[in-house]
Amino acid sequence: MEIKKLDWDSDFFNIKVGEIINPDIDLIVLNEDFDLIYSKSDVNNEVRIDGFINSFFETKVLFTKEIVQKKEISKNIFSISKVNIDINFLYDLAFESGKMSRFNLDKKFGRTKFEELYKKWIDNSLNKQFADEVLVYQEDGKTLGFVTYKIYHDFGTIGLIAVDSLVQGKGIGSKLIDAVENHLLKASIYKLNIPTQLENKNACSFYEKKDYKIIETTTIKHFWKNI
Repeated sequence: MEIKKLDWDSDFFNIKVGEIINPDIDLIVLNEDFDLIYSKSDVNNEVRIDGFINSFFETKVLFTKEIVQKKEISKNIFSISKVNIDINFLYDLAFESGKMSRFNLDKKFGRTKFEELYKKWIDNSLNKQFADEVLVYQEDGKTLGFVTYKIYHDFGTIGLIAVDSLVQGKGIGSKLIDAVENHLLKASIYKLNIPTQLENKNACSFYEKKDYKIIETTTIKHFWKNI
């Protein structure tokens, strides 16, 4: 059973993190020393790792949609490069976007590391490493939501999307998605992918109402070394 060491995760969390893709045996005995193993599989197989405890489980889903027409875009949406914004408020919105993240729900990571991770995600989106663009929704100079996206060869992918908890349900998220779709069409990109968790019922319902369909499902489990 091949276990790939994840250098970025290992460096960030300061532990040795490995990953197993589609494990095909029930009991895995490791020949290397790891602190944490991610198991990722197309199906929810029963998996055990000798000397490790399964601390967390989620079902990651990938929504997609073929973009066929432009939408009317809200005058309240701007490129982040065109507006003034408090970076700390953007961080707070990022924490909101990640509230159903496995790095938040698996308490073995700790809240501090979760927040550090999402701050780094924002920083790397702003410097164009993780995103091509960050769009924000503002009313009266106050930022109420944002979305990041990146364009690959023939599709775009949403990285983070969040709306202030006080104004959720008012259509801001929908307007942000519409804006991303328009930006993709201008770049002659006709497909948008959005990852989320199946357990995030509100997000899944929202994307379904926007005519997105699930095309991929992945079971992710965390196994921490039993010490």
